Amino acid sequence: MKEWKTAIVGCGLISKNHLKAINNLETVTCIAVCDIEKEKAEAAAKMYGVKQIYTDYQEMLRNPEIDVVHICTPHYLHAQMAIDALHCGKNVLCEKPMALTVEDAKKMAAAEKDSGKLLGICFQNRYNEAVSAMRKILQSGTLGKLLGARGQVTWNRNPEYYSSSPWKGCWATEGGGVLINQAIHTLDLLQWLTCPVVSVEAGIATRRLKDVIEVEDTADVLMIGEHGERLLFYATNCYVKNAPVELEIVCENGSVKMTGNTVSVEKKGKMTVTDYSSGTTLGKDYWGSGHGVLIQDFYHCIQEKIPFSVGSAEAIVSVQLLHAIYCSAREGKMVYL
Repeated sequence: MKEWKTAIVGCGLISKNHLKAINNLETVTCIAVCDIEKEKAEAAAKMYGVKQIYTDYQEMLRNPEIDVVHICTPHYLHAQMAIDALHCGKNVLCEKPMALTVEDAKKMAAAEKDSGKLLGICFQNRYNEAVSAMRKILQSGTLGKLLGARGQVTWNRNPEYYSSSPWKGCWATEGGGVLINQAIHTLDLLQWLTCPVVSVEAGIATRRLKDVIEVEDTADVLMIGEHGERLLFYATNCYVKNAPVELEIVCENGSVKMTGNTVSVEKKGKMTVTDYSSGTTLGKDYWGSGHGVLIQDFYHCIQEKIPFSVGSAEAIVSVQLLHAIYCSAREGKMVYL
C-alpha cells in the first residue's frame, strides 16, 4: 500500500483537526505546512512533528514529494489554491466552502477533471454517527414519502471571534456570514438527507453584530423541493451559547429528528431515542467526529482510485444553494436554481 505524503496550507484553528486526523493514519505523513505567518507554520510544525515549513504555497506546490494538499485557508483563497494544486498534480482536500462563487466552483471541478487527481470538500458532518443513522432510517423507506423538513443552527459568535481573524465578517473574503461559515454544514445535510432544492426564498439580517461585521448574523430560508416539499431553515450567531444543531424530517408514516448527537424516531405513536455521543470531538466548536472519518475516507478513495463521496459535483450544489439564498435575500423574491 502506497504511503502518502501530504501538506497543509493555512495553519489556523481548523488545520489542527486535519493534522490530528493525519497523525492517526498509518499510511499518511504530513511533511510540510505553509502559512503566510511564519510563526503559525512553525508552531504547527513543532506540535505535529512536521519537518518542512513554507510561507509561499506556490513554492510548496513545486515540491515533488507532496502527493496531497489540504487547504485550510480563509474562504476567498480556496478556489485559486485548489486549482493551482491540482494543476501541479496534487490531490486536494479543501475546507468548506468550496468557493465563493458558482463560477469558481465550476473552475475547480474542471481543474480536477483535467488533472486526473481527486478533489474533496470537507462536509465532515455527513460522517457523524447521528447523521449516518438518520440517513439509514430515511433510506430504509419505513417512514414513507417525504413531506417536509426543518433545520436550525443557533450558535454564538462574539466580536472577538471576528477581530481575531479580520477576513471574517466581510463579503469579499468570507463570502457571507452565518450561512456560509457556521450553518453551511447543516444546510448541506438538509438537502442531502431530503431532496433536490428547486427554489428558495430567504431573508438575512445583522441583528447584534452590526457594528462589527458587514455580513449577516441571522438568516431564515424557505426551500422548495422538486416535488413540492417545503424545507425550513433558521440560523443565527446571536444565541446565548452554541446550542445543539437540530434537524427534523417529516414523512407520511412518521418523523426522524436529530438534536446534536441524539436521534429520535416517531412512528405509529411510538418513539425511540438513540444517543450517538460516543464519537470524539475534534477541536473547539466542531460538532462530532466527522473530520477524522472523512479524511480517512478521502485517502482510501485516492488509494483505490474511486470517487469521493463529497467530491466536486456534490459540493457545487452547496455553492449554488448559497448563491440562490443570498440572491433571494438581496432581491426580496423567490429565486429558482
